[in-house]
Amino acid sequence: MLGGQGDEWDAQNDMVSALVGSLLMVGVVALLQRTEARPRFHSVPVSLAGRDARASGSEGTGVGWGEEDAERNTFAHSNARDTRKHFLPIAVVCYVAFWIALAIHPLDRSDWLLENLLIFISVTVLALTYGKFEFSNFSYALILIFLAFHTIGAHYSYAKVPAGFWMQDWLHLNRNHYDRVIHFSFGFLLLYPMHEMLVRSAHARPEWAIWLSVAALAALNSFSKSFKPSSRELFDPISTPLISVRKVTFGTHRKTWQAAFVGAMLTAIVLIFASKQSTSRA
Repeated sequence: MLGGQGDEWDAQNDMVSALVGSLLMVGVVALLQRTEARPRFHSVPVSLAGRDARASGSEGTGVGWGEEDAERNTFAHSNARDTRKHFLPIAVVCYVAFWIALAIHPLDRSDWLLENLLIFISVTVLALTYGKFEFSNFSYALILIFLAFHTIGAHYSYAKVPAGFWMQDWLHLNRNHYDRVIHFSFGFLLLYPMHEMLVRSAHARPEWAIWLSVAALAALNSFSKSFKPSSRELFDPISTPLISVRKVTFGTHRKTWQAAFVGAMLTAIVLIFASKQSTSRA
């Protein structure tokens, strides 16, 4: 009993720490924006986003691209915009077809509905904000890859994903760890889109946007993990009592939070390294 309460207390502490960290990062970025004079737009690393941002015609996402460069590359930009217009519809159609295929006869329909809440919310938010903010092709690709991984997990109720069993046998693990792979992917794949949104839309300093993205993703991961017990009881209140679900959920909360944090930190390191490389070449 005490062990279960301890796991719940640790999980709640992790969530509170992540939320507090996010608020602190927001405050620091806001303070720096008020006290430091700097250009309106800031860059993400050219080696990762510059070419894709130039292809999309979005302003302020490349490093060292001024008006002369834009004039010299007008023709290239127009061709790149055409390519971008085709990429997103094709990628979305492919994902929708993939989602429909896995929506047929999932292992557990109620669990499938619960897991797909993330997809429904994410797609709705992206669709509603598309007219105001467009991610780069690279960011959209990362988002769709993560959603595809999550779609597989939802079809097999996570605990029975074949890839997880292969990993379990190969690494001699005690259970199917596909859920932790998804939490790792949440941080690893979505930090770049989060960073791009903060830099281009909120005009945050790129170096601060990296750490703010790490904190924000950790907070979102903790919130989603804590939100699942109540949602699961809502879908199936008889067979999945809230207390028993919370006991299982909070038992794995810390490790899944750590997986998301490690994934986000790895991408943060890549962004920092790429930024330094592009700066040294400038």
